[in-house]
Amino acid sequence: MIYLIGGPPRVGKSTLAWMLLDREGLPGCPTDVLVSMLQRAAPEHGVRHGTHPDKAVPAQPFLIEFVRAAAQALDDSDPQDGYVVEGDIVTPAAATAAADLGLPLTSVFLGNTKLTPEHLRAAPDWLEGADDTTYREIAAWVRDQSTALREVCAASGHVYVELGNGHAQGLERAYSTLVERA
Repeated sequence: MIYLIGGPPRVGKSTLAWMLLDREGLPGCPTDVLVSMLQRAAPEHGVRHGTHPDKAVPAQPFLIEFVRAAAQALDDSDPQDGYVVEGDIVTPAAATAAADLGLPLTSVFLGNTKLTPEHLRAAPDWLEGADDTTYREIAAWVRDQSTALREVCAASGHVYVELGNGHAQGLERAYSTLVERA
């Protein structure tokens, strides 16, 4: 089973992935690795890091191929075999496209419509050296992205978990959703 975890930056995707890695013993990969490789090796495709709104669009074909390769490497005789893929380029559209290929996957999308600049400051390395205005702008952008993601998930039937009403409880809900649907 491929476990896909998507959502905007700083909402808890990596934390949820680590929960699966620790509790279920699954290997995994953050999509930041894929983005970094594409940005350096094939810049003509326009896949790059950042908070630009169309970031996932040029990355989608590469993400789907990565998910396909991970699925092919699964041991069909082992029902516990799986692989975790998390990142902000994992979108409902990508999950739908991968599922349409018949790939064995389950997905969950995380958001935080109540993210504050103070939450972002908890991970100062992410916006190292940023001023207060940048923290406010990025927090607002993540809130807006979370709202849009929630709406897309509702329209497309994908699971969205809001983490702004209790981060730890939301992560546990998302974890349970992934494991139960596997």
